[in-house]
Amino acid sequence: MARSKLNFAEWTQYAPEKQKEKAAKIYSELNKAKMPPKDARESRPEIIPSKDQIDEIKKWSESFPPESK
Repeated sequence: MARSKLNFAEWTQYAPEKQKEKAAKIYSELNKAKMPPKDARESRPEIIPSKDQIDEIKKWSESFPPESK
């Protein structure tokens, strides 16, 4: 997920629904091994998140309250 799509410096300015959406996208990208990008993973394998780390991101992404309608 490119910085142009997600900037944690602006996280608190996002509406709760947008935070939830972005958190779910982060987990999805990690779970599909699309984050970090392939070239970064190849040059720096130590940055590849472990299964436990991905599970923590999943818990975090699911911790946002449901959207109000």
